Amino acid sequence: MSQNVYVNLKSLKTSVSGDGRTAFDKLKTVFGKNSSNGDKPMQASRPAAYSSRMDMLRVAVQDYLDPTAGMTDAQRERFIKKIYAKIQSGKKLTQDELAYLRRYDPVTYMKVARIQAQREALEAQLKCCKSKEEAQELYTDAVSRIPEDDPARAELLAAYDDAYGEFKKSDDYGSLPQKDEDRDKEAGTGV
Repeated sequence: MSQNVYVNLKSLKTSVSGDGRTAFDKLKTVFGKNSSNGDKPMQASRPAAYSSRMDMLRVAVQDYLDPTAGMTDAQRERFIKKIYAKIQSGKKLTQDELAYLRRYDPVTYMKVARIQAQREALEAQLKCCKSKEEAQELYTDAVSRIPEDDPARAELLAAYDDAYGEFKKSDDYGSLPQKDEDRDKEAGTGV
């Protein structure tokens, strides 16, 4: 099954790994060291060279898309442990972490994508709350709607807890009145 990959061309010029090399640098290295005819145009009479270059390009692109490319085994192990720890604690994953899961653990990727989408929906709803009490009720309602038999229940609870905790630390939350009645009194409408 083919998979479409969209690459932001601007990102090819920026550093893709901790070593400061860009994707263009990696491609130049691969084609510069491994090509037999350097910068000469490819001739139609050399299909093997074309195949070899295409294989090199495929490997270079895969390395570019793999966030663990260029890591030592110890670094890769720490990166992987960090991903799964973030999932368990309900934290948001970075694009590199999601790319790793999408490539090497698609089942977990699908679970995490669903959890993050639900987390983002809760965050959007929390921003629309008009009181701290309403935010608490929204959070409690969201938690109570998680089915007991959901295979991602623990991770989703952690994500909701983290999202609500982050919201409570925000200025948006701090500026909310405690209750809806307090907001009405401040506006001078009194109930």
